[in-house]
Amino acid sequence: MSKHPEDRAQLPLIRLNLAQPFLDAALIAGADVDKLLAPHGVNARAFANPDMFLPSPTMYDVVEVLSEMTGDPFIGVHLGAKLDPFQWSPLARAAELASSVGDLLLRFSIGAYTDANSVVFKLETQGARASFAEKRVRVGGRKPRHNDGFSAAYVLSILKSATGSEWDGKQVLVSVCDPAVFPNDYMGIRLAHGDTLGFHVSFPCEWLLLAPQLKNRPAEIQSRIEGSEAARAPLDALRHILLTNLHDPDLNAERVAYLCGVSKRTLARRLSDMGSTLKTELNILRQAQAEKELRNGNRTVAAIGASVGYPDSSVFIRAFKRWTGMTPRRFRDTQP
Repeated sequence: MSKHPEDRAQLPLIRLNLAQPFLDAALIAGADVDKLLAPHGVNARAFANPDMFLPSPTMYDVVEVLSEMTGDPFIGVHLGAKLDPFQWSPLARAAELASSVGDLLLRFSIGAYTDANSVVFKLETQGARASFAEKRVRVGGRKPRHNDGFSAAYVLSILKSATGSEWDGKQVLVSVCDPAVFPNDYMGIRLAHGDTLGFHVSFPCEWLLLAPQLKNRPAEIQSRIEGSEAARAPLDALRHILLTNLHDPDLNAERVAYLCGVSKRTLARRLSDMGSTLKTELNILRQAQAEKELRNGNRTVAAIGASVGYPDSSVFIRAFKRWTGMTPRRFRDTQP
């Protein structure tokens, strides 16, 4: 039996469009989003695809980069506080059906796996206190500061709206990896320094029985419960990461494992479980991309080779001949 539990875990994924509020804020701030997100293999257009999943560590990088673009040190909290639950897929279905705060948090905990298999949520009661917490499967050495702020802030917003004039922030304790993402004396709550594995909110147990005072759901807005799930798309997500980094000549197992937030051993095991290897996946993608460019463009062989990770054109030519049985120039000449 393996002594490394992470070796048995699947690739942790998060639906990219969950970060849409951060993208919108960065665009409003006038940031060059595509340029700054390029090293992470995404651009603004990718957020419109509801079936786009990223490895969770890459997603945490994306959120932090977008947050920095806004120039607001408390952007995660500010966005979480004004979040419309009916238009954010992890909360939408729960908000539509919930009859109490406890019901809302429980439904959210159950349904969130559709959008991310990288976290689990836990709702607990002990005596007079209740707690709602996030547990991340893996962070890959990242510090999801603004992700924590965003998540804790929308939970606080739900609690505050339910308690109304009876709100007492001193009865709430919030633990996040970096309390500095919260403004001073935010809602009168108590803040604590936690680890990078997820936020934790503790509050009076009786608040769970209160009705959530959410805005009326507009008739034209439909809850978007996507058919795709994070648990079903690990190879597609990995291929996206590889494809967007094909130009990198140093795209080796160590680099790919870092982008995915797993060890090299885990990466190799996951690919083996899916009947593949990193070398196989890279060759498939490099060949397909090179053939596409040779068919549809006028770029030089050297430029195409560099775009798929071969800065030395002679090495690219040998690799292409190994894949197809002909040189790139000959392949281009055979195209109609």
